Parts: sequence; C-alpha cells; structure tokens
Amino acid sequence: MLWRKALIYRKSIIIVCAITYISLLRESVVTLPPINSIDKYIHILMYLIFSWMLLWETRATKWFQSGNSSNGWQTWKRYIIILGFPAIYGGFIEILQDKYFPPRTGDWQDWLADCIGVLIAGITWIIGQKWYARRMDK
Repeated sequence: MLWRKALIYRKSIIIVCAITYISLLRESVVTLPPINSIDKYIHILMYLIFSWMLLWETRATKWFQSGNSSNGWQTWKRYIIILGFPAIYGGFIEILQDKYFPPRTGDWQDWLADCIGVLIAGITWIIGQKWYARRMDK
C-alpha cells in the first residue's frame, strides 16, 4: 500500500530529495550570479515547483476528490494540509542547516521565501482550477 502512494507522489519525492541534497551540502553546488537576493528567488522557485507538483499529484487521489463537494471548507482544509507540508519542510531544512550542517546557516528569510513560493503556488493553482472549471462549463 505504501509503495502505491510512493508511486503517486514519485515526482514530489524526487523534488524533496533534490531540495534536501542541495540544502544540506557543505558547499554550494553552483556559483550564483551577483544579483541582489538571488538566493531568495531560488528558494521561491524551488518551493513553488515543489508545491505545484504536490498539488498536481494529489489532485487525482480519492482523498482530494472527496473534498470537491458543495462544502468549500473541506476543500480549503485539503489545500491547507497539502501546502502546509512544503512550508513546514522548508522550516525544518533551515533548522537542520543551522544546527547540524556547518558552515551552512539557517536563515528565517530563506524560510519566508520558501513560504512565499508555497503561497504563490497555492494561489495560482486555485485560480487555474477556477479558470479551467469555467472553461469546461462552456
């Protein structure tokens, strides 16, 4: 049963592994161009992609579809649960960096950038779903 869930979420699992690997390396994988706050934009992009993939892979599950009823609160709870995971995971990675992986340091601004990426993914996903539903009704 667990392996079936792993198959459903295989792309999200790969993304989590990549984020974890990149975040916990002792040295940076790439040299970043000298653009102000480029690190924060990369955090936003990583967690935006991660959140989109998690939403995409969850959309077809029975658990998520059972929330697409007339009860809007059930659907919102599902979005909060799905998008809460990447946000919490981003904070967890920052704590790990600070406590256990010197010379890496945890940065609350990095975690805030992670949360912004998750928020953008959630908003664009919901807008996209509403647009798609209206388009299909025509």
